[in-house]
Amino acid sequence: MTQDKIGNWGRWGDDDERGAANFITPEVLKSALGVVKKGKVYSLCLPLQLQFDGVTFAPFANRVGSVHLMSLDGGDFAAGRTPRDGRKSADDYLFLFLHGSTHIDALSHVWIDDKIYGGFSGDTVTSTGAEYCGIDKLKWIVGRGVLLDIARYKGVDVLGKSYAITPADLDGCAEQQGVDIRSGDILLIRTGCINALKTDAGAWVSKQPGIGIDTVPWIAEREVCAVGADNTTLEVQPIKKSVHVELLRNRGVYVMEMLSLDELAADKAYEFLFVAAPLRIGRATASPLNPLAIV
Repeated sequence: MTQDKIGNWGRWGDDDERGAANFITPEVLKSALGVVKKGKVYSLCLPLQLQFDGVTFAPFANRVGSVHLMSLDGGDFAAGRTPRDGRKSADDYLFLFLHGSTHIDALSHVWIDDKIYGGFSGDTVTSTGAEYCGIDKLKWIVGRGVLLDIARYKGVDVLGKSYAITPADLDGCAEQQGVDIRSGDILLIRTGCINALKTDAGAWVSKQPGIGIDTVPWIAEREVCAVGADNTTLEVQPIKKSVHVELLRNRGVYVMEMLSLDELAADKAYEFLFVAAPLRIGRATASPLNPLAIV
């Protein structure tokens, strides 16, 4: 690929497919390990079959909720199946929309002008998946995590509908919490929106609070590796200019959505070791994730 002077294209070589994950150098990683003091672990993953308004959540019309089916269970043995060596067992299937639960987007998830991150052709994302920048190229994210509890900073349980988080919000919240953002960090943002979606998804799904487009330079200047939030889109809804395009496609910054941040926020655990490993699904544009925060 040629360097087109777009964001981080070419910063780590013309063939780079990992983007801002390159900010997590061995030195950055070793420093992140030092934030663990208590040995307490938080799971930041929502239940896979989480119910929103009584149905498994599917945020957009072309997305479906997960389906869990048993292929072998106790009923088979009750119906006469003979146990092997006296041992009974169970097996199951999971059919999962990769963007429909707590997940991380690959750099091939969105594009404009027929170019994905790094300048690779959009035509390389086909019915067989993404030839370049698939989620299997990421492998892991381990580094210093920082939670900015914007809802608490604003004095509310949930930010207002279509509230666009600003750079001033990020600065003010970080100052109030006594944290800074460093190169290679994983930035998590709490809006409180996930709880509103649980009780009234219809009223909130198209009007979710999230980060506004003006936060992109703020994030880029700090060399953040990934940004995640407790909503379904990270960015404010409705979208006026795509934060996804600016972060994923232009800068190689990973996006995580539908995070569970309430427990972390309740303990005011604002700095932690962040550990997450996407499934190595070849050519996929996202992966389910069970991120861990360790303090």
